[in-house]
Amino acid sequence: MATPKRWAVREAADVTFYSLVDGSPIVTLNTLKMTDVETTGETVYAQGGRGNAKLVGFSSNREATMTLQDAIFDNAAMAMLTGNEIIDGSKTIQKFEDVIIGTGGTATIAGSLAAGGDFSVFELDGNVIGAELSTATLVGSTLTAGAEGDRVRVYYEMDTPADTQTITVTSDKFGGSFKVVADVLVRDELTKKDYYAQFIAHNAKIEDSFTFSFSPDGDPSVLDIPLELLKPAGSTTMWEFVIYGDEE
Repeated sequence: MATPKRWAVREAADVTFYSLVDGSPIVTLNTLKMTDVETTGETVYAQGGRGNAKLVGFSSNREATMTLQDAIFDNAAMAMLTGNEIIDGSKTIQKFEDVIIGTGGTATIAGSLAAGGDFSVFELDGNVIGAELSTATLVGSTLTAGAEGDRVRVYYEMDTPADTQTITVTSDKFGGSFKVVADVLVRDELTKKDYYAQFIAHNAKIEDSFTFSFSPDGDPSVLDIPLELLKPAGSTTMWEFVIYGDEE
């Protein structure tokens, strides 16, 4: 059956990023909510005569952008956004817990004080921090402070597990450039059959502004990946859309 000449699309794409250096795949995003491609250009007109009408148009400044929105945060994608590799391994972090002192003036916290880590303990009235309990001790997960029934807040340093992953943004690293391939289905207007299609951007630069949101209401946070589509070396093809074989 012939490849469709007229088709509709209402489908989320599966997008794969490839290295421009050796062509190796870096990450595939298959939980996208949106894949938008915007292509623009500028036209300057020669104008003249009575009424100063537009006479001839000169087009230039072709630009294309692509925006991906993922329902799931992917660490490999975050690394591409920040320009920094994901750091594997334990890390010392700051924690706080509200606990009630039990029998014998002790309580057990959920975490554990890092070796040589700092801690401090404060009286707690509702959600208001009171005086610091300077005589309090914290050994591992065992806290000794105040009297039975007291509510206290303890701030302490804790070592995370060995399989911890850390995402970093630094002042000297930025998102790189990649080949981007988006696989999607299109539907033939006449036969209503689905066909495979592939959007290909040969040189896509990750833009350096992105938003990382935390909110307790509304829809879950999404990962936005903005891309600027550049002209590849040795070609004028900024992007192409390939429609091929019907769906199995």
